[in-house]
Amino acid sequence: MFYSNVILKTLTFYIFLCVLNDVQSQTRLEVGEKINGPANIRDTVNGKILFSLNDGVIIETSPAINKWVKIGVYVKLTGKQIEAFKLEKNIPLINEDGKTIGKTISPVEISMIEEEIGYIEAYTHQDNINMAFNPEVQLMKILALGNYQKKALEPFMKKFGFTEYQEDNKLKFIQYFIYESTVVDFSPLDRITLLFDNQNVVGYFHTRNMVVKGFKTYELIRGHKLSILETLPNKDIKSLIQKRNAYYNSVD
Repeated sequence: MFYSNVILKTLTFYIFLCVLNDVQSQTRLEVGEKINGPANIRDTVNGKILFSLNDGVIIETSPAINKWVKIGVYVKLTGKQIEAFKLEKNIPLINEDGKTIGKTISPVEISMIEEEIGYIEAYTHQDNINMAFNPEVQLMKILALGNYQKKALEPFMKKFGFTEYQEDNKLKFIQYFIYESTVVDFSPLDRITLLFDNQNVVGYFHTRNMVVKGFKTYELIRGHKLSILETLPNKDIKSLIQKRNAYYNSVD
């Protein structure tokens, strides 16, 4: 049974990697949210401490639920850890560059392995997440100031690794996106997709709650939403919703 679980986990991670191997601007070591630390990471909400992470460590995050966030982080493994699918207690956590990013407090189960890199998940309080590196928070700040021009958004897009969206080409808008977090979905769709018309943002698809004055939000399928300028004609909004829902239905 143990080896069956190991094989299943490894195959799942392999499939996940195949989906993401074309995302050059969003590698696990270059783009992501960051820890406001040092921070304790626990096995469940307010549970046992599994490990701690240093300030500024890049992580994956889920949406906060009752002020708690599930996070994921990548660490370098030894042969012994790969074989056991587990990290020992009281050892340093090392990233792919060989830098110490934290330490274990208790044994930690490894969720996924690719070669010498392991992916581990656990929980932390939302106060341990640096909101300066949260894309939703930063986007809302920009749009709240009425900065809708692409030029004004380009530093934000570069910081968070947005790339032009090529898959859904039925929409008349130019699209730039970032993927949803691995913590949320091992085969992720978009987390945020910005919609531009004549160099101005007119709306955005998103999976997490975002409220910006002047934009109206519509529920889509598969956990997605559309927030669009209130001045856009209703027929255009209806067409946009129908086309995007059809696209989400067409992908795995």
